Parts: sequence; C-alpha cells; structure tokens
Amino acid sequence: MEFFSYSTVIAFFTTLVILLTALYFYARYKLTYWTRHGIEQLPNPHIIFGHVKDAMLFRTAPGLHMGQLYQSARPDAPFVGFYIFHKPCLLIRDPEVAKQMFVSDFDVFSDRHFAGAAQKDSFGMLNLFGLKNPAWKFLRSKITPILTKGKLKQMYPLLVETSEPMMKFLKDGVEKKEQEVKKVDLRDLLSKYTIDLTANVGLGTKTDSFHNPNNVFTEEILNMYHGTDRMRALITVFFIPEIVKYGGSLLLYKLKYAKQIFWEALQSREKSGATRGDFIDALVSMKNGEQNPIYKFEGNNLLSQAGIFFSGLESASSTSSFTLMELARNPEYQKLARAEIREIIGKHGWTVEAFEKMKFVDQCIYEGVRMHPPATMLDRVARRDYQIPNTDFILKKGTPIFISLYGMHSNETYFPEPEVYNPDRFSDNQKPDAFMGFGIGPRMCVGVKMGMLYTKLVISKILTRYDIYQPLEEKVELDKRGTLSIIAGGINVQYIPLDDQLDDNNNVAIDV
Repeated sequence: MEFFSYSTVIAFFTTLVILLTALYFYARYKLTYWTRHGIEQLPNPHIIFGHVKDAMLFRTAPGLHMGQLYQSARPDAPFVGFYIFHKPCLLIRDPEVAKQMFVSDFDVFSDRHFAGAAQKDSFGMLNLFGLKNPAWKFLRSKITPILTKGKLKQMYPLLVETSEPMMKFLKDGVEKKEQEVKKVDLRDLLSKYTIDLTANVGLGTKTDSFHNPNNVFTEEILNMYHGTDRMRALITVFFIPEIVKYGGSLLLYKLKYAKQIFWEALQSREKSGATRGDFIDALVSMKNGEQNPIYKFEGNNLLSQAGIFFSGLESASSTSSFTLMELARNPEYQKLARAEIREIIGKHGWTVEAFEKMKFVDQCIYEGVRMHPPATMLDRVARRDYQIPNTDFILKKGTPIFISLYGMHSNETYFPEPEVYNPDRFSDNQKPDAFMGFGIGPRMCVGVKMGMLYTKLVISKILTRYDIYQPLEEKVELDKRGTLSIIAGGINVQYIPLDDQLDDNNNVAIDV
C-alpha cells in the first residue's frame, strides 16, 4: 500500500531544499552584519557557530579560543566584529578603546552580557557578578565595606587557621616518603585549601579537605570547581545566556549540601547573636539592616552573596597556583620572592601589614595573572545605542562587547616577549593599561584586596618552608571544557624542605 505518491515525495523534498537554501542564505546574510555596516570583521564564520565553533565543541579552551580570535585580527585593528552563532559581537583589541567604553562610558556599558538572567536553584547571578544596574550599584555599595582592610584584618586569623591542615599535609608528605624529592599538585592543594576556607569564612563551619577528602561538602565543591556540569554551565552563561532564561534550572550546576550548611549557619548565627568576623556576620547584618526595594537581602538574594564569595576564592586559588607554578619554573624569581618574604615577615610578623609591604611578591602575582588570567574574558552589553568614538558607526543597544585577556595580555606591543615570565614588567607597582587581570572600570573585581591577601599568605607559607621546582618542558595545557583558566591534569611541582625554614613565630626551624 502506498502512503505517499511520487509527486508528494518530490514536492516534500523540493520544499525541504528550498527551505534549507533559504536558511543557508539567511544565515550567510546574518554573518555579514559587520561588513554591511562598514566594520572590519573576522573572516570565515561558521554557518552555524559563527566564530566560536571550537570553543562550543570543546576542541579549544574557550579563553584560549577568544585569544586566538584576538590574535587572528589585523594587528593594528582597535576592535573587530565577530559572531557567537549568528549574534554580532565586538572584540576590543586596543586598551584605549577598552578604557573609553569600560570606564569613561561606563553608564552605557555597566551591564555584563549574561547579567540578570533568571537562574533558578543555583547560586546564580543575583550578586555583583551578574546583576544589572541599578541593582548592581546598590549592592556594590553594600558589599564594598565588607572587604575593607579593617574587615580583612578580622577575617585574617581564619585564613591562617585554615592554612594549617594544608601545611601539615605538605609536612606529612615529606615525612612519609623516603625519596628526597616530593611532588604535589598545586591545583588540588589549593582547591582543598579554598574549600576549607569557604567553609570557615564563608559558611561559618570547619572542614579538613586534606585529611578527610571524602566528606560530602568537599566532594560537592570540588565537583563544582572542576566538574563537567559546572564547566558546561559556564560556557552556556558566557556565550548563550539567552538559553539560561528558559532553562536555567536544568543547565546550571546546583549545590545542595552547601546551601543547607549556609542556611543553618545563618539561622544559628542570627539566633545566637555570636560573631566571629567572617562573611556570615556580614550577611546577618545586611539581612537585619534597612532594606531597599531595588534589592532585598532575603531568600535567593542572600544566598547568592555566598556565590560571589565562592567565585572570588576560586579566582584567588587559580591565581596562587599559577603564580607558584611560574615561580617553580623560574627559580631566580622564586629566590627573590622568598628573600623579600623572609625580610618582611622577620620585621613585621605574619600580619596583614606585612603582606602589604611585599612589593616584589605583588609583581610576581601580577605577572602570573597576566600570563594566566583566572577569568579569561571581560564582557559588557550596550544599554543603549552608542556611537563608537572616532567612527560614524552606531553600536546598537544589546550588542555584546568582549575583551580577551589572553589576547590583550599576549600582545607584543604592550608586553614584549609575552611568553616569558618577567615580574619586572610591574616594577614600582606600575601596571600597564593593557593589564586587565582584575577587571577594568567601576565593575572591576571588588575582592582584589582579599584575593591578594589569600595569594600572598599561600605563597609566603609555602616559600618560607619549601623550595619548589617544575621543569620548563613540562606541558601546560588548559582544560578545554572551562571558560576559566584551569590546567588539565593539574599543576604538578616538586617540593624540597629548606634547611633554614621560617616558622610561624619568625624563627628558623630545621624540623619541618
């Protein structure tokens, strides 16, 4: 029995061919948006993926892929058009243009591309990382006082206390292994320290991920930091945030146990009235303070503040591990950093003020961030139509703009021999305009001071007790699944106890 006649089949396939042809030419038309408007665009966009095919298919780490797009443009092009699927986006290549848009014209570009997407049952974007104006501006005014020097001095003892299991873990590694040279994965080491710090400072509870790595909290947060689900979610958020509005609860990584701990800690602290100088104290204060209809500290809004704390410590962990890796690969700079740390700790002890005086360590960290930025790109979206300076072109409202940090930081015009680790680029505390590792403009990272304190404490603790080493020929490759800078396979270094270690009381101690 014939279900379809020959003429029906021919008509169907003819219609299909016409439809596919129309879609093809429509897509090609969409992918000439920049050219049609007189703006230089990157060549050869893919008919479906635009210029992000390799990133979306996990062939190249997304951050490196954006860097490759930056480098593929004409060297003196201040900006260039490209496409995420068929969406026209602008890639900023010149730091002066970046400053104009991200700083001088911040009122136009105050929102991130992915900001404000409805994200259910996740730490979401309901915090400084993702909120739109004017809620972002209000929240910034509330969060900034939490991270002042005075508040950090209150939290600092918790940072030191939490580092003790990490240092014991390294010491145990020396004592339990007979071979002279010991090995450790810095990424794993500092991820566990970050988890314990998140619990202690951010959630008001204590964990020991080094000696009890199988507890539910540690496993959940480790999976958040390095799991495929979270990495897939971040790629979705960065490149196609429109999808999140409709499927956020299905796409984004969820934390169940951490949320439970958070609410229990908050309720317990609020009920008891006790204080310990941590992040929970600050949240209790905001919850019970005067509220503003634009952003109330309750429910998911309150929970999302823990999300920004998690993200900030994750970035600090990445900064620390990459900086230590580069110092392990460049022993001459490691010796200079160790000498400065010992001299300053010897004079001022293990204090916040001591870390503020470590200028060469600052340089080492800045250069580590230049080469390995934790967040690999900066993004904004035009809140209204905007005429690009020195052109007649009007950037339409809703157009995303991006800065590739791997691209900007590897531009030889701004950083000669960019592949070489050279802390002297940042001597006298000077940071070139092209350095944007902590962001740029009013929306730059609010937690820089805490991140630097974390990083200096970790570096100082390790370098005053151990010499670390990694062969230059050891391969360093980013995880292709993540928008953040994460080394696939970890950061493995050798560590050797120093003969003249500096203990926590500033005394030379042979016994480790």
